[in-house]
Amino acid sequence: MKEEDFLVFNDWFFRYVGSFYSDDCFIRKNIKLKEEHSLRVCVNSSLIAISEDLDEEDHYLAKTIGLLHDIGRFEQIRKYRTFNDSESEDHALLGVKILKVEGVLSGLPHEEQEIIFTAIKNHNVHILPEDLVQRTLFHSKIIRDADKLDIYKVLTDHYTIREFSPNPALYHGLPDTLEYDRDLLVDIFNNRVASVNKVKTCNDMNLTRLAWLFDLNFVETVSLVRKRDYINKLIATLPHNSEIDELHAYLNRYMDSILSISEETYCEC
Repeated sequence: MKEEDFLVFNDWFFRYVGSFYSDDCFIRKNIKLKEEHSLRVCVNSSLIAISEDLDEEDHYLAKTIGLLHDIGRFEQIRKYRTFNDSESEDHALLGVKILKVEGVLSGLPHEEQEIIFTAIKNHNVHILPEDLVQRTLFHSKIIRDADKLDIYKVLTDHYTIREFSPNPALYHGLPDTLEYDRDLLVDIFNNRVASVNKVKTCNDMNLTRLAWLFDLNFVETVSLVRKRDYINKLIATLPHNSEIDELHAYLNRYMDSILSISEETYCEC
């Protein structure tokens, strides 16, 4: 893929998203939310691609996947007024369907089309399929990391404004209470990605987001999580007690271990 291909997709993205602008305040807010999210995920994908020294073709492929990964969200929020896939439909599969119907990628080689479709389809699954070919797996990992990075931003930014500008779509109607499921803490202390099936409160959701640390694929992603202070900001949304303090320290030690190993490898080189 070349830069000119990406620019074509970029132009299509803005035209497509613009067709969803609405006088409905709830729809307008969330269309804008996902538009800005998609643009930032595109940037995050580029940062990871640069850190991995990808060639031009794979760099623009990663940026395109980042830009288009949530294209199903716009139809989802307009049709169902929710971002909860379980109450509507899988937004990733919806996005692939839209791209195919619109013929957006028809000018690309078949292999690149399939990489984009597969990466988008799998960007929100709990665990990646084991049968992906190497190039597709690599791009699937990039988009999953880039997406998580910006969801951290969306959630932590929202906590600074939620008192005067709440957005129920971000928490799927979950109760914002002090309770949280301690089984989620067990998952985290065992370096496991926590299951969303256990999520009953906003605190539970934030704990599952913290557990994403164990599903990050690139050192650059962990480095950006640390630089942007996302873990500390998410921890601040949880109850203040010794259990959460222990969790906080554990996650910081985990990031330290990943980043220190990377520094040692760099020095050896």
